[in-house]
Amino acid sequence: MLASLERGLGCREPLNPEPALAALPPERIAAHRHVVFWLIDGFALDYLAHAPALRADLGLELESLFPSTTATAITSVLTGLSPAQHGLLGWRTYLPAGNATLTVLPGRETDAAGRSVELSRQRLGERIRPRLLADRLERATTFVSPAAIAYSAYNRLMSGTARVLAYERLEQLPALIGAHVRATARAPHYTYLYWSLLDHLGHEHGPASAEVRAHLGEIDTVYRALREALAGTDTLLLTSTDHGMRPVSRRLDLRTAGPARACLRHPLTGEPRAALAHVRSGRHRQFRRALQDHFGPRVEVVSMQDWIDADAFGPGAQHPELIARAGDYLLLPDDDSYLVDPTGDDPGPVFHGAHGGRSPAERRIPLCLWTSGVA
Repeated sequence: MLASLERGLGCREPLNPEPALAALPPERIAAHRHVVFWLIDGFALDYLAHAPALRADLGLELESLFPSTTATAITSVLTGLSPAQHGLLGWRTYLPAGNATLTVLPGRETDAAGRSVELSRQRLGERIRPRLLADRLERATTFVSPAAIAYSAYNRLMSGTARVLAYERLEQLPALIGAHVRATARAPHYTYLYWSLLDHLGHEHGPASAEVRAHLGEIDTVYRALREALAGTDTLLLTSTDHGMRPVSRRLDLRTAGPARACLRHPLTGEPRAALAHVRSGRHRQFRRALQDHFGPRVEVVSMQDWIDADAFGPGAQHPELIARAGDYLLLPDDDSYLVDPTGDDPGPVFHGAHGGRSPAERRIPLCLWTSGVA
């Protein structure tokens, strides 16, 4: 989808090497005065069963990129690049230059001694150096985000030259977006809209929970109202997500596997469902054996070089630090498990739903399409 979006919005410098989607050609996107892309974080394909309006507008079933997680996927949406190109490989990404860990979305950097600091927009930009989609478009662009994150270092960095709008509640969106689209009707425009609560509920309660089902009903109601608010505005409304979600019940803590943890030269990075291991020189065999002894078949250990050679992080010219950031091994827990490696006094996350891995539940995502028509 990224290639279709990039070219359809009139990108001056297309960078995504994938072919455009035959079912969503760039010409179809370019034909509309306003394009609104609503990214609902964690909106798994199976969730359409509880969102009938969105289900009725399902245009395509897609597969999320790998790792199937927010920090990686949203960076791809906002740059047009594959993970191999932009080099952000999960919630936490290893930065070899400073032997540090970047927690991407909160914009925090943790050094080897465990000291953590919040980065400014400028310093975060020095770490990421993104090639922003908004800055390469012929269209003016607006980012619409929840107020809690709208002006975070990551959001301000990734919005580039785009205008930023903040909102407080989901139910505000139809009136806000309707007014915004009409106010910018003089020239072609692109609006990126983000909503995150569904992902949090999936993690906290699980994807089959009553809390998730109830919120899907709220999202579907807002989607219906959003279509009504956009009627007659010549708008293409695209609704999709960054990843799916699967239930998990087994928490694997690397601190309980002391011999394996002692082989690491850096704490695990990446994701609990797709962890990246940087192993000390000469300790590789010991590391693999220690993991096998402690976790058995619950954790698959994949050579990172094999993974990169297979273009698992996507096509395109590799980020200059990709290999160093990816480390030596990809650790893939079984379907019911997730792997954590907390440091210091941090207890680490506890999930009932998770994503980031390879399973269909984590990677199958919807793309819903709706066109408003012209007044």
